[in-house]
Parts: sequence; structure tokens; C-alpha cells
Amino acid sequence: MNNKNNLMKSLNMKNTTKNLYPTLLLILICLITACTDSSNQNQGTVNEKSQVSEKAAAEPMVEPVASDNEPGDGFESPLVFNLKNLEGQAVQADDFKGKWLVINYWATWCAPCRDEIPELVKFQAENADTVQVVGIAYEDASIEKLQSFAKDFNVNYPLLTIDVYNPPEFAREGGLGLPTTIVYNTEGMRHKKHMGPIDAVGLQEMLQ
Repeated sequence: MNNKNNLMKSLNMKNTTKNLYPTLLLILICLITACTDSSNQNQGTVNEKSQVSEKAAAEPMVEPVASDNEPGDGFESPLVFNLKNLEGQAVQADDFKGKWLVINYWATWCAPCRDEIPELVKFQAENADTVQVVGIAYEDASIEKLQSFAKDFNVNYPLLTIDVYNPPEFAREGGLGLPTTIVYNTEGMRHKKHMGPIDAVGLQEMLQ
């Protein structure tokens, strides 16, 4: 009886193993196919990288060009501008050559600007021989409004206008925060910058 049972178990195991052959064969085929696809993909990637490398080697190297400051902005060469005052007359940076030039960016709606203007007026009156203050209105306002403002505040220095939608290169940073004051030395080269309101004492310190 035991021999018979053992024989039956042996036959069942053989049948089970026989039934597994197709499954194992299918798994083996899938593995071979996957390895082949992976090899082809890797080879394709290597070929693509090789083509890119060959193309890069064939093309001349182009060095990046560093952006320099605009000519005449006071960094590499003396400040240059040609703007209009409130009377419509042309005013140029060269008009003030030999003096310290204090450019103040302001607007009529700017409360800190309004507060500092009397200090600018005082500073200009006390240093007229060596310093010239210039105000640049950074707003889209009528000439009449600016003239009325200048009269109300007894402004004793030139007020110039610009196109705030397309300002000159040198003046663009002036609109980043009002008021802003930038000082140029007697040769027209940029000396110091101050953002926020300033008084006569602070202006004097900027010349140091």
C-alpha cells in the first residue's frame, strides 16, 4: 500500500513539473525580450550622446558676453543725459561739469519726497558754488502740475522730466524706490546712492 502511494505521489510530481514547463518557458522568453529591449535602448542613448558630442565638437565655442553698463551712465564713463526742464529747455549733464551733481528722483504723490524737498532746497542754497541739485520727476504728470508744485515748495534747483514708461537707462533705478538720491563727482562719475528721504546733513555726508 505504501509503495502504491509513493508511486502516485511521484507521478503527481512529474505531472506538476511537466505542467510548469510552459510557464517557465514563457517567463524565460519574457526575460530575454526585456534584456534585448533594454540593450537596444541603452545603445540608442549612447548613439544619441555620441551624436550630440560630435555636433558640439564640430561647432565653435562661443564665449558668453558679459553685459557692460551703458555708456554715459557714470559707471565706466561720465554721466550723459539730455532732458527738458519745466520750461521746455534742454538740460545736459555737461552743463554741471566741475560741480558735484546730486540727482534726486521724486514724485508729487510721494510723501517722503515732499518732506525732503525743503532739505534739498536748503542744501542747494548753502552749496551753490560747488554742488548742483537736480530733481527728476518720476511720474506721468502735467507740466502745469509740476510747475505749481515747484512754486509751492520754493524749489531753487532744476526739475527735469522723463518718459516714465520708457526712462533713460541711467534713470531706471531711480524708479525702484522713491525718493532716491544719486551723487556724481565733479567728473560726472557715480559716487554714492541713497534710497529713502534724506536731509541736508545726509547730503553733505554723501559728498565725502
